[in-house]
Amino acid sequence: MGFSFRDESGLTLVEILVAVGLILVGLVAVMQAFPLATQGMDTGRRQSTADFLAEQKIEEIKAWSLAPAPRGFDNVPICNPSCTGLSGALAVFNLEGFNSISGYGDYGRTVVVQNGPAANTKLVRVTASYRQVTGGTQVSVETLIAKR
Repeated sequence: MGFSFRDESGLTLVEILVAVGLILVGLVAVMQAFPLATQGMDTGRRQSTADFLAEQKIEEIKAWSLAPAPRGFDNVPICNPSCTGLSGALAVFNLEGFNSISGYGDYGRTVVVQNGPAANTKLVRVTASYRQVTGGTQVSVETLIAKR
């Protein structure tokens, strides 16, 4: 009885090197996508936060317009291009620059109020701006409010 290597199965060195090369090509391709994915996630987070801040201001203005005097629909100021310099109860409509929204230093908001398309309506547009490494951008939300 002799010892034979013919029945031995396994991989040759060349096959192993080819497999390792293919795995490395795949890993490099995946690693190149990480910075793009990270940037996309950051942009999405910033846009979502800006949208939240704009919606928050819209809801605040809606509540203000439904409140009794000295607030209320009849006292909603017309501010176009934006509201600035208002005091007292009307300060809710003022421009909020960067670093003026508590907890959101990289964000600012502007409020524009115009007469609406129908009688007893007003168009409210809130634009939330935010800073990015590549520059600033903004999100706008608008709604109609009506007199009750």
